[in-house]
Amino acid sequence: MKVEELVSAFEQLKEDEQLMLFKRIMPSMCELFKKDPQRMMSEMMPHCREMMQGCGMDPQMMSMMAKMGKENP
Repeated sequence: MKVEELVSAFEQLKEDEQLMLFKRIMPSMCELFKKDPQRMMSEMMPHCREMMQGCGMDPQMMSMMAKMGKENP
């Protein structure tokens, strides 16, 4: 299945199913971070910040994310 198909399928899930999926894939995501933390921080942190700003994330959460990025250069 291609990424676009996965995204489309995810968007069709109910909110509780989306959360269930997040819980199921978190261990795999942690393994990716563990294998190459530098790459994940450099690729994912900027994307996460942009996404949170775009959806109106609370400034306290944004500050926490910024601190995480500085602690894990």
